[in-house]
Amino acid sequence: MAESPRAARFRFLYRETEGFIGGREWALASAAPVGVALVLTVIALAVAPDAPRDLAHEAFIDPLTVARHAYLIVYAFALILCAVAEYFVSAKRFADRGRPPALAGLAPFSLLIAGAADWYQPRSEGTMPEGFVYVFAALAVAIVAWNGIELGFGASRRR
Repeated sequence: MAESPRAARFRFLYRETEGFIGGREWALASAAPVGVALVLTVIALAVAPDAPRDLAHEAFIDPLTVARHAYLIVYAFALILCAVAEYFVSAKRFADRGRPPALAGLAPFSLLIAGAADWYQPRSEGTMPEGFVYVFAALAVAIVAWNGIELGFGASRRR
């Protein structure tokens, strides 16, 4: 059975590293995974617990707590899928720019490292200085900005 053109386009954009796309197509294709990741992140920040549970005053098994943590597990999985989809789209654009497609992993990786630093620092019991969180965040913002400028506005160098 033949694959529909829409499914073939989805496969090309989000599941394959081979090929080339232009800056406008990169921006349009990046909007979906980035938008999904941003919406899911806003929800995750809203439902994330803000303090440790006090089992002296709360039930051991609380349905709301179970639902929150179930969402955070699904969120982590979806965030990785969005990062992979963005990698494939950016790899095609980096190839079109005449650069190594492996550079496409730099932006998602830097964002995940910055998020991990933000999560780890309060739990590090003082072993990770608070300033490191800002260093990781600044590096991630710089890499994402470079990525957006390079891929969104750079001319094709493909021969």
